[in-house]
Amino acid sequence: MSLAELAGQARPAKQVLSHLEQGAGNPMVGTLFSIAVVLGAPAPRLVAELSDANPSPCSATSERIPAMR
Repeated sequence: MSLAELAGQARPAKQVLSHLEQGAGNPMVGTLFSIAVVLGAPAPRLVAELSDANPSPCSATSERIPAMR
C-alpha cells in the first residue's frame, strides 16, 4: 500500500505519514488507531514497532547509569 493510499483511507496527511515512516514526529493516538484499522494491525503493535525503531534517549540513559541511593 502506498502512502497516498494509506493517507486516503486513514485520513492523516500524506506528509504526516511520510514523517512517521522516517521516524520523525509524534503521532496522536487517533492517528495511530486510524492507521492500525486500515492496515488491519493492532495499534499496540504499531507503537511497539515505533519504540523499537526509535528508542527513547531517557530509557537508554537510565539503563547505562546505575540508580543513585
